[in-house]
Amino acid sequence: MGLYEDSEMTMTSSSTLAASINNTGVPSAAAMSQHCAICGDRATGKHYGAASCDGCKGFFRRSVRKNHLYTCRFSRNCVVDKDKRNQCRYCRLRKCFKAGMKKEAVQNERDRISCRRPSYEDNGQGNGLSVSSLLNAEMLSRQVGASLEMGSPLNDYDLSNKQLASINDVCESMKQQLLILVEWAKYIPAFTELQLDDQVALLRAHAGEHLLLGVARRSMHLKDILLLGNNCIITKHCPVILLPDSRVSPDLDISRVGIRIMDELVKPMTEVQVDDTEFACLKAIVFFDPSKYISI
Repeated sequence: MGLYEDSEMTMTSSSTLAASINNTGVPSAAAMSQHCAICGDRATGKHYGAASCDGCKGFFRRSVRKNHLYTCRFSRNCVVDKDKRNQCRYCRLRKCFKAGMKKEAVQNERDRISCRRPSYEDNGQGNGLSVSSLLNAEMLSRQVGASLEMGSPLNDYDLSNKQLASINDVCESMKQQLLILVEWAKYIPAFTELQLDDQVALLRAHAGEHLLLGVARRSMHLKDILLLGNNCIITKHCPVILLPDSRVSPDLDISRVGIRIMDELVKPMTEVQVDDTEFACLKAIVFFDPSKYISI
């Protein structure tokens, strides 16, 4: 989602997300090494016993499952880094083992998948991502959101009691919505069946997109206004505010990103009248997209 990259100033940092995940009992990805122990690329978690990137994770899994026997054309001491990791598979696999990756972890993963598969086949469908389970997760996570709010829920249609969002308001809303996102994921059976590393990777990869989808959904009934989870609002026509040193207020950046959300998300969703069922399915499609950091 191109809008996500452009709106990083309103998205959470990795450390903030990791802290949010910790608060709900999911292990923190921040505690894991930031670099792959095999090639030095950015690590996405601890896979098969070693901190690694998805490329080395997938290479090790394929090598073990297919029982590949590699040979080295040189002195068995090849450089294995981000740029040269594909040049010598023998040295790359040896480095995987030296980093702590274990064959047994791959076999155990295959055994777990084999044990789960018959129940799906016997039922004729996978219930983990049924529409009813998605709607249930949405309802339960909203209850969690309501419990985070102070006092009685406010009327979303009454804007007279809502204040313009500052940078701090946006950050507070993001923290709140991250907690709700984690709770939402935990109510989906298909998510709980994943390895913990992949659970963390999914949450980190798609948190920003879900924050955008959530604010767009809440704002569908409003005109040129975004409604945040903490009942603050972002307007399309925000006046330019100068700071004492003549710099433009960061609130102007909030408005700039807000305009993109209104134009690229709220407007299309309003035009097609996305309902609760469609929104629940859309969230799941975005969340379980394996293209970011997940190796299938």
